[in-house]
Amino acid sequence: MRRLILYYTIALFCCHSIGFSENSNTDSLQSLLPHLKTKDKVEVLHSLILDLWFEYPDSAKQYAKQAINISTELEDIRLQSISLRLMGGVHTYQGEYELSLINTRKALNLALQIKDSLLITTNLNNLGYNYYNLGNYSEATENLLRALNIYSRIKEKYGLGYTLNNIGQVYLKLKNFSKASKYFNQAMELGKNTKNKHTILYTSNNLGFLNLEQDKYQEAESFFKKSIEIAEKVSNKNWEATAYSGLAQTYYHLGDIDKAINEFKKSLILRVKIKELKGISEIYYYLSKMSASSGKIDSAMYYLNISQNIAKDAGIQDQLLDNFKLYKALFTQQDLLDSALIYQSRYIELREKQFDENSARSIEGIQLEIKEEETARKLASKDIQLAKKSFQLNFFIAVAIFILLIAIVVFWFYKTQKKLGKALKIKNFKISKQRDEIIQKNQELSTLNIEKNDLINIVSHDLKSPLNNIRGIIGLIKLPPLPPENRAAEFLKMINESTIRLSNMIEKILDVEAIESKKLNIKLEKINFSDVVHSTINRFDAEAMRKQIQLHPSIIEDVMIKADESYLIQVLENLLSNAIKFSPKGKNIYINVTNHKNKALCEVKDEGPGLSDNDKKKLFRKYQKLSNVPTANESSTGLGLSIVKKFVNSMDGEIWCESEHGKGASFFVGFKIWGKVTVPNRLKFHKKKADLLEY
Repeated sequence: MRRLILYYTIALFCCHSIGFSENSNTDSLQSLLPHLKTKDKVEVLHSLILDLWFEYPDSAKQYAKQAINISTELEDIRLQSISLRLMGGVHTYQGEYELSLINTRKALNLALQIKDSLLITTNLNNLGYNYYNLGNYSEATENLLRALNIYSRIKEKYGLGYTLNNIGQVYLKLKNFSKASKYFNQAMELGKNTKNKHTILYTSNNLGFLNLEQDKYQEAESFFKKSIEIAEKVSNKNWEATAYSGLAQTYYHLGDIDKAINEFKKSLILRVKIKELKGISEIYYYLSKMSASSGKIDSAMYYLNISQNIAKDAGIQDQLLDNFKLYKALFTQQDLLDSALIYQSRYIELREKQFDENSARSIEGIQLEIKEEETARKLASKDIQLAKKSFQLNFFIAVAIFILLIAIVVFWFYKTQKKLGKALKIKNFKISKQRDEIIQKNQELSTLNIEKNDLINIVSHDLKSPLNNIRGIIGLIKLPPLPPENRAAEFLKMINESTIRLSNMIEKILDVEAIESKKLNIKLEKINFSDVVHSTINRFDAEAMRKQIQLHPSIIEDVMIKADESYLIQVLENLLSNAIKFSPKGKNIYINVTNHKNKALCEVKDEGPGLSDNDKKKLFRKYQKLSNVPTANESSTGLGLSIVKKFVNSMDGEIWCESEHGKGASFFVGFKIWGKVTVPNRLKFHKKKADLLEY
């Protein structure tokens, strides 16, 4: 039975992708099952699963179910974890990645309970490989790097080779060829040093695809042929099929369609036999492409439909993306533009979903996190060892001194304790200070993280909409036949409106970032506050009249303040723009400039919906969307008032809002007066109002 356990352990090192020839003892093991006790029976079932995994995966799954049920009844956590891991491995082998994730997660949780490093690592590796095949590269990288760290720590070279290959595959998919090459070369060197044919086989396949991606077809052909030769020797049908498929793709790119079809057929026979869904879907996709290039549209659609159904059922996102692009091309070739547009939209939707899943955490960020965790673990381990050695040394010294002279020991102990107490106080003070600094830094980092997430939300949602509009319109323009001139002009107008909206949003975000990085170039000088308010109002006359809103200025003339004219104009424009934006048609807006206690105040008062108590709390904060919405569907990023607040503060001014829900809002901005204030010139106010009415 120990030999069976050893056999399983060696197999488990090789993770999801290690191939085995059919065990000649399969029949004898099957005959043993009825005569074995439950625990021994589970271990024999594990051996049978490994024997049948690659040749008869369905039979392997049946034995895995029996092993899971028996180990659960025994309440043996280790055997449960192994059984679930093997079931997950068979699902992965057949391309059933979602089912594999379910079983592998369960296996990992059990392995963590018993702290079995080898089981933990193999499950992490399989999780990473499943996430990679499902297109979730950030989760794939995190699990694979954790597996890599543990394999390196426990010096398990067999599993290490497969994990290196899996990490390389992630970078290959992300088109980072240098890093992919780095991990593949490390795996190849490890495989040669350990003389592990499975590692060499897996790596040869991956190096073939790496060269294929870089259009190095001769090198790719050489690696794939080498893989086929090794795969036949070790009876690994999965990787043999993968190598034939890679060789077929190489011939396809070289223009040798007959050779490509021949190699694809060899791969398809093997993949159908082992029910490897991802590979089957990929082959039918290439058969569709080749049929399309030969003008056989009906055959191309037939093969593509098969590929699509398999990829959809298995949840293979990368294959779905390729299929959507090919559907669009085929429908366009048939002048079925509506159908082509549908698949273009599906491609964009899935691509954005995949981007959102992978952008939440960057690959580089995950690498840094795991590296920091490993460093912290090593430091903690060293601290524990040093503490143990220090304790042992002090103990032996104390015992020796106690034996030699009790009186001296007591005196020495008293003095030592006193010194230690003082040193401890100093250390405690330092630790307390460092803890406070860490808490402060954590709070700052937490705030920065929230702002980062808010900025990501702005970019991924507010900015994505105009970009998608532009992309969709351009796609329509490019579709044959070309649109008529009046339709093209309409498209260009829509693109122009989207780019203006996008530009305005970006300018708002850049203003906030400039403020936060303290790059504002504030130039305070003597400014005629009254004139600046007048000119700002004039610029908004047309916008107000479009919404049938009356502007009522009441301005004391020649009020002088100390400010930066450029930023002052931005402040006033923002307040007046908001008043118009949130006011219904036919309402009034009052702009008053007065002086109060040696301060010049500008009030912008509207008759809009006003602000709730909750809205008032959000005012002047970044990325805050209030409950009210613009009355004419104008755009809003939630940045304007935060920028206004920063500008006003930078010019030594103050800004606040007074509002009652349902009764409009008044925004006040105030600065210190420079010089004397003149008597209000009401005539100018009435003349301007009359001019507006006459206009």
